[in-house]
Amino acid sequence: MLNYRFILPCLGTLVSSVTGFSQEQSRAFPNNAINAIPYPLESWQGVQGKTLKDSKPDFIRPKKAPEGAPNVLLIMLDDTGYSSASSFGGSMNTETFDRIGDEGIRYTHMSVNAISSPTRGSLLTGYNMHQIGTGVINEAATGYPGYNSQIDYTTPSVAKILKDNGYATAAFGKWHNTKLEEASPAGPFEGWPTGIWGFDFFYGFMGGETNQFYPLLYQGTTPIDTPNENADGTTYHLSADMADQTIKWLDNWKGLRDDPFFIYYAPGAVHAPIHVPEDWRDKYKGRYDEGYEALRLEQFDKQKEIGLVPKDAELVDWPSSIPEWNSFSEEGKKYLRRQMEVNAAFLEYTDFHIGRVITHLEEMGELDNTFIMYLTADNGCSSEGTPTGSCSELLTVNGFPEFSMEEQLDILEKLGGLDEWGGPNMANHYAVGWAYASSTPFQWTKQMASHFGGVMTSTAVRYPKEIKAKGEWRRQFQNVTDIVPTILDVTGVPIPDYVNGQKRVEYPGVSMRYAWNDADAKTNHKTQYFETVGFIGIYHEGWSLAASPYRVPWLFDAQALANMDPLSTEWELYSIDEDPIQSKNIADKHPEKVKELEELFWEEAEKYNVFPVGGGLGTLLQPESSEAKGAKSHWEFTTNTYRVPEMAGPELKTNDYEVNAYISADENTEGVIYALGEHMGGQSLYILDGKLMFTYQTLGYFTYESKGTNIPHGDIKVTLRHTVKERKITGASQVDLFINDKLVETVEIEHTVSLMYGGHETFDIGRDEGMPVSHHYENRGKFKFTRGQLKKVVFDIGK
Repeated sequence: MLNYRFILPCLGTLVSSVTGFSQEQSRAFPNNAINAIPYPLESWQGVQGKTLKDSKPDFIRPKKAPEGAPNVLLIMLDDTGYSSASSFGGSMNTETFDRIGDEGIRYTHMSVNAISSPTRGSLLTGYNMHQIGTGVINEAATGYPGYNSQIDYTTPSVAKILKDNGYATAAFGKWHNTKLEEASPAGPFEGWPTGIWGFDFFYGFMGGETNQFYPLLYQGTTPIDTPNENADGTTYHLSADMADQTIKWLDNWKGLRDDPFFIYYAPGAVHAPIHVPEDWRDKYKGRYDEGYEALRLEQFDKQKEIGLVPKDAELVDWPSSIPEWNSFSEEGKKYLRRQMEVNAAFLEYTDFHIGRVITHLEEMGELDNTFIMYLTADNGCSSEGTPTGSCSELLTVNGFPEFSMEEQLDILEKLGGLDEWGGPNMANHYAVGWAYASSTPFQWTKQMASHFGGVMTSTAVRYPKEIKAKGEWRRQFQNVTDIVPTILDVTGVPIPDYVNGQKRVEYPGVSMRYAWNDADAKTNHKTQYFETVGFIGIYHEGWSLAASPYRVPWLFDAQALANMDPLSTEWELYSIDEDPIQSKNIADKHPEKVKELEELFWEEAEKYNVFPVGGGLGTLLQPESSEAKGAKSHWEFTTNTYRVPEMAGPELKTNDYEVNAYISADENTEGVIYALGEHMGGQSLYILDGKLMFTYQTLGYFTYESKGTNIPHGDIKVTLRHTVKERKITGASQVDLFINDKLVETVEIEHTVSLMYGGHETFDIGRDEGMPVSHHYENRGKFKFTRGQLKKVVFDIGK
């Protein structure tokens, strides 16, 4: 028989040695041999006599958080440049972020992953991105373990652990950690925030981005309509609404719960589309008149002045692939300036509303009892805006060639001009030059996992109960995987060995508490690999090995993608202790160190499930690796189907398909038959003024539509047949429209959308949710199908 009195202390010692936490933190209930959640109910300790007189009650209560455990507020912005915030040498007013750092500490080398979903997954679980299958954004998931966007309880969310230990848990804003194929009204809902991720409450959007004025929101798993205005009566914007909803949740928590809280607060800002209320758009007017090279130098000088970078640090040369500021005409410069002015206003506006949450915590008396981490980005600054900026941020993603400045200005004028920049009717994004300048002092941008410009985020931490420093720098190299171990360390919540019956994988990260009151402490995160869409690198004990980029991320270079070969990469070497900004490549001076770190990278890649390197490009380079919905070729819907993410519905892009709608019509019948996307990318089949109509929008740059054909009354069948004419990215296609099997009109589409119409809009039957596809019915609300019956709509893919 096993001697449990002997085994239990040994298990405690083992867990402590592996995790670095005390036995008290790792201890479960006394009658458990291991710490497993969910915990079993405590045994009832009362007395059940035959009568009440002989009986004694006892109450079984859920697990409580450790005595004195603090609240946790984890804030993460999106795509913000490292040098944007004023306290990191930037030009943008970020009073709330600066306050957190002024009243706590700031990390100079907090590393994340080089793209969104992977960082968010690591942030919430404490695991490397490939360990949890998020080696790429979930829209591009492939059939390899490191890239399939599928987590289980072996790598549990910190919200799940905290919830099972008595915390109230809530998530607000951007999610982007659920396969969008599963984010439909039919579920399955296990992968949603309120499922396996362990949040009691969720208010936000499921995808990677959203229209900030017309977001498609969920509360829990229920879709809700966008509010008409903010709580204060001003024009609706998601950044303000998030603060309103968080304050509302906090008030209910304060009044009704006797537990600490964990809040994950993740605005969609400042990811494109760059949207900000009109009365904020001119706050930075004239601030960026000198251009992005001048901004970069200004920020670098400020970073030296505040001690962020060494006085003798030198910037790398400006990349030849980014046009110099003075190469543009005055009209082009005016356009470029407006891009950065609106971006800066967006960041300040978002930070302002985060400040409302902080102020509310202070007024509640909870601020000093709340451990706050505020990260300004989930990756490096976004460079998907092309060298000239773009009215549609998905041009590069969809493989469109670079548009000239003159072409961009023509499109801008078509969409309403500079007065519309930053408003709801564009999916606007700033030019690459601004992104590169916003990465100062580092080189490169988002996607570039090889270099710090792609993976460093400015970070501030406040927890006065433990952090005695005020406004000091912490220069230790840390990683996003360190945040969950830190939260569990600070809260005293035990690390579970098993979660829902599954053995938990050991954390790769470490707690960051060791340096909070010791600025000179030696970095405890010794090794960290990086990989995103084929860009690779590794940090190890003060050295950084970075693969020279095989392409630039702001251009769709099919040849470079096809020729990607991680096995024959050229390496750059940097000594971070001497050169913290990666500006001096010393690979030729230390070939033995290059070889050592290269071997270590491949060891780490194998250990953490990175193979095949570049697996996140499978949807482009190896289509058979994408599960997608290609296996489903026949779809049938009624008007009960709407708010379906683009990825969860039928594939209607560069492929052949046929749509058949069965309708009972009269002289007043009108409305949408089906709609996918919006006017900046999408298609819609609808009846307007008694005519069958079709509109196809190619990312706001090209519009193709029918002239319209009168429909007969009675029971009719409407058919749309889409035929690809050019088997290539953005190739031409043809749409034939039939009524009762008779061809009535043909629409020629010169430029199709290949990968995605948008990152936030949906597929709808009998209505058009969110922003409308066609301007013909933009003032008709959702333009629901009425005055007739839309019986069903059938989609046959590949027909």
